[in-house]
Amino acid sequence: MMRAFLPRFLPLAVAVLLPFSATAQGDRMQWIYNRYVEQNPLDTYLGLVYGIPETDAMQASITCSIGANWIYAAVDLGAEVEGLADGASATVALNAGGREFVEQGSVFRHEEGIWGVSLALALDDPFWAEVSRGGLLTYRVNERAPQTLPLDGIAEPLHGFLGDCIAIAELPAEGTTAPAGK
Repeated sequence: MMRAFLPRFLPLAVAVLLPFSATAQGDRMQWIYNRYVEQNPLDTYLGLVYGIPETDAMQASITCSIGANWIYAAVDLGAEVEGLADGASATVALNAGGREFVEQGSVFRHEEGIWGVSLALALDDPFWAEVSRGGLLTYRVNERAPQTLPLDGIAEPLHGFLGDCIAIAELPAEGTTAPAGK
């Protein structure tokens, strides 16, 4: 059942990233961690989202991804990318806790008005320690106007996400128990 759900859920989760203004975000947006663990780690979904609960509105989505040689966090940020081609390389300057990070990402467009930038970040990147402290994340795509992402309330769900993502191969499938000794 979960395998039928995931192919429909993942595109929806990513497709609704919108470059929300601070006014549109209001107090309703919050950090939410969702996990759907399957026997095969490739079928497992671990996702941390900043959005409005029980709606499709979100500004950021962080998912656990398994690459050829690493497990990493795929970070999608809603951003203004007008004039940039879908899939184009983009430089993303991030500031969390007063610390600057510069990452290479790529532009995504899922449909009209739903766009942003995707980054691949290592699970042990120092960025996560700064983000977990809360406050604001400011980010700029290719030197464009900065955008902000509130980080208050992220510490606990981020800790759960990173811990689960690091151990994705050992997570017991939902509805099962961990083997003895685990």
